[in-house]
Amino acid sequence: MNSAMRTITLLLVLLASARAQTAVLFGGSGAVGSEVLTSLLNDSNFKEVILIGRKSYPKVDEILATKKADSKPNFTALTLPDLKDLDSFDEIDKADVCFIAVGIGDVNIVTFEYWHSIEVDLIGTIAKFCDKIHVRSLTLLSAIDVEYESAEPYSEEEIHAENQTPMGWVKSISRYYRMKGLEEKAAIANAKNVPHIRLFQPSTIVTEEYRYGWVDRTVFAFHAAFDPYIPTQYHSVDVRLLGMAMVADAEKILHSPVEQDASESILAKVTYADYINVAGEAFEKQYQPNRSEL
Repeated sequence: MNSAMRTITLLLVLLASARAQTAVLFGGSGAVGSEVLTSLLNDSNFKEVILIGRKSYPKVDEILATKKADSKPNFTALTLPDLKDLDSFDEIDKADVCFIAVGIGDVNIVTFEYWHSIEVDLIGTIAKFCDKIHVRSLTLLSAIDVEYESAEPYSEEEIHAENQTPMGWVKSISRYYRMKGLEEKAAIANAKNVPHIRLFQPSTIVTEEYRYGWVDRTVFAFHAAFDPYIPTQYHSVDVRLLGMAMVADAEKILHSPVEQDASESILAKVTYADYINVAGEAFEKQYQPNRSEL
């Protein structure tokens, strides 16, 4: 390739990566997803943000109420009562990045079958949709120390064995890492043509409210005291920082040179040090948290 062709190729790559992007978000009403949505709506590098969910949520309405009507990016909310119907959903044919922040908060009060249907089956369906709309990067919210490589699928007998009995805390905790591993595996298997898959693996996520009562109070206090002494990857993370990092990380991918003839996805497990690296400075400027908040 001569120098003129190299220059033209480089210019095309730069133009492609510099253009405004389209983001698709699943799970925008949750603690983390709502922060991803907030960060996306404050990022002028995105021309459009599309939220796909089963219904409208007050939390999303609160976030949108702070957005100026004529400001970028444009926002579209698409309602799909059953997200399993994504296979036939054709209102989007192209996007640049998918964020998946779908999950069940109170896993102790649901059945094992339902938990599996959301964390594995639905995540796989969403990832397949993201693959279909040709995104360049897929970001999945997972958890610290999850290893999809060793996660063994549950048999149909195991999934349906407990009928409609809620699991309770003991069973849900004992099965948590295997289920999250299967969640990651489902995303990877169904997004085979997505160049980048980013597995965000935070430790304790600190929120302003105590969602789980005394458990949150105890865990947050522990991290406030001991984070300076434990390995960095296990540090607690402010939910606002996590949302900002997920967006900043995707933006970094989208603004990098386009992959040429990539035969398989580039997988990355993203943890606390990465959050600080891509969004720590911006977070400090915007929120200026003190140590007690973390």
